Amino acid sequence: MEIQDFGEKIGGAKKDLWKERGLSVDDLLEMNDAEKNKLIKKDNVWKKPDYQAMLDKGLSKRVIYFIKTIRDATPTKPVLTIFDKSNEEIQEKQEGYITFVSQLRDYVMNISTEDEVLNFYNTFMQKYLIKKENSYFVEVSPTAFGCIDNKLLKASQVHNFRFIDREISKKEFLYTDDEKILSRFDIILFDNANVKFIKDYTGRDIIQIQNDYSKTFLYPKDELNNPESWKENTFFIYQHGNIIKNNLESIDEAEKYLLDNYKIKSESKTNAKTRKKGFIPEQLKHISRIGEDYRNNKNITGEDMMKTFNFRGGEFGNWLNENDRQQSLNYGYDALLDLSKALSISPTDISLGNRLSIAFGSRGRGNALAHYEPDREVINLTKMKGAGSLAHEWGHALDDIMGKQLGEKGFLTENYSYSKPYSNIIKDIVDTMQYKTVCNEETVKNQTKEYERQLNRLKNNINMFFPEEYLTKEQIELKNNLIQNIIDNAEKGSETLLEYLQKGSGNKDIDDLSELRKITAGRIINKEDRTTIARLQERVFFYKNQIGKPQKIKTDFYENSIQFDDLYSKSDHGYWQSKIEMFARCFACYVSDKLNYRSDYLCGHAESSVGFGVDKNDELTVIKAYPEGEERIEINKKIDKLIEFLKEKQLLHNYDFDKTNDNFEELDYA
Repeated sequence: MEIQDFGEKIGGAKKDLWKERGLSVDDLLEMNDAEKNKLIKKDNVWKKPDYQAMLDKGLSKRVIYFIKTIRDATPTKPVLTIFDKSNEEIQEKQEGYITFVSQLRDYVMNISTEDEVLNFYNTFMQKYLIKKENSYFVEVSPTAFGCIDNKLLKASQVHNFRFIDREISKKEFLYTDDEKILSRFDIILFDNANVKFIKDYTGRDIIQIQNDYSKTFLYPKDELNNPESWKENTFFIYQHGNIIKNNLESIDEAEKYLLDNYKIKSESKTNAKTRKKGFIPEQLKHISRIGEDYRNNKNITGEDMMKTFNFRGGEFGNWLNENDRQQSLNYGYDALLDLSKALSISPTDISLGNRLSIAFGSRGRGNALAHYEPDREVINLTKMKGAGSLAHEWGHALDDIMGKQLGEKGFLTENYSYSKPYSNIIKDIVDTMQYKTVCNEETVKNQTKEYERQLNRLKNNINMFFPEEYLTKEQIELKNNLIQNIIDNAEKGSETLLEYLQKGSGNKDIDDLSELRKITAGRIINKEDRTTIARLQERVFFYKNQIGKPQKIKTDFYENSIQFDDLYSKSDHGYWQSKIEMFARCFACYVSDKLNYRSDYLCGHAESSVGFGVDKNDELTVIKAYPEGEERIEINKKIDKLIEFLKEKQLLHNYDFDKTNDNFEELDYA
């Protein structure tokens, strides 16, 4: 029997989406509110055109740039205000946005001539505008309200192509590599009439270029500064005040010279800019598991998944064959029971209150091996490449769905409310992932170094008022004694700093120092400078007392996650160091540690985030973006507290596998 999707239809799967045609109003019927807010945007209604393909088909570059300008100026999403509270009002604006952008898209994408560009405002835009009597202003008609703004209005009014031509040239729009090189140089005819040598006021030979209403002057250098070496009616190349080459017989020869000599430089610069690549864990060559045989070697059905784990639904990708589907069910079943055993929770809690769905190879995202969709609350595993990531993605689901059930906007690690009773539990997890408190030899060394730096700042500040070349030996000795007193009495200075800030006196050592300056320089240290000395004295006291105290620093896990963001690309900035992603990686390691036996499909990728970097000494270093050692132990303790809290709140339920030997005999295997 063919293995089919099971349970409630999840919806929004890649195989059900609007693909390349663009989002339409009818597609909204399949979306929930979260998906509408996320997906209703310009890029989904009006897919970015292939401008190069349009040029290849013979469309004018001016027309193509106009199409791009209109698309770029179109609002990125529906304009909603604080007054749009009802679902009906919001839906009306969403549908209106899709309708207008679709009509704009269809009209603009069918423009083929420059005359149509010049007439676009009159033929299309005016249908959606209401002209005010005796006014330069217009109102937007209700059918396009929130869809036409000043940016789009301005872009739609093209009276000539001067601006478009200038922008095409400036941005090198749709230029070939050769055109980009040539556009950065001027090729000029030396005709000895409009372009000729003259003498400047110093008698130097310069080149004068006579334009329509102005003149440009060039200053040839070295051998090019000899008028006799220039041939009449030949071409020369000029860039940024420099003449590159002269006496070229034709424009073609000049262009060939540029392409031969500057293409290599251009390509070398392009190659020098190495782009960050995405991090893709190596696919597990073998999926091993050492643990209880839950299935007695029988095959699992979708109904079994629903009955055991209480999933809301499950689906398979169209391209998964029967064997792939059966393997996914079997591996997934064993792994999820391992997960419930690791957490000591009821198998039915795996669905997190019958909210979670699972998909196998039906909702792929680029190179992602697996992912969790918070809008649909579904985990997707990409065929067998997703093996090893289930615990990571379930960690995302736990973070998100538990947050929603506790009244937060989403993921607990990023949205927890400080006023809620569980906030300390989440804060402890986040803090422990990111920071640790240490007091070791290196810490003391750094603290001592900072203390000495503050000490030198204090001494240098005071010495600035006492140039030693103007002091006697006795005065130098007195000054040094006063400085030492200020250092020795730093604690006292700290206690009286507030008073000193208020009246600028009261610290005997600083006051005596001021009197010494009066004797040596004829004037005291002013109040502002005395206050600065008092502040520096207080800092010396502070940093002296820090020596030997535990110091809060970034964990190795956090530091390595930051480095991963530098090494590897991701669609979102700071992906690897985000709280959400760090928690999911921690959770996968936590499950692996709790389980205490091998379960590859569940957490085989828990320790796969390994990269290579270069340290300060240019030595190759291994970078691990997952927790290890004492840091991992401490994080696990904090996650323990979270699981205990969720059980106390009855969001998860304690379950003892050891006392229940016949849990799964009741299943009817296929």
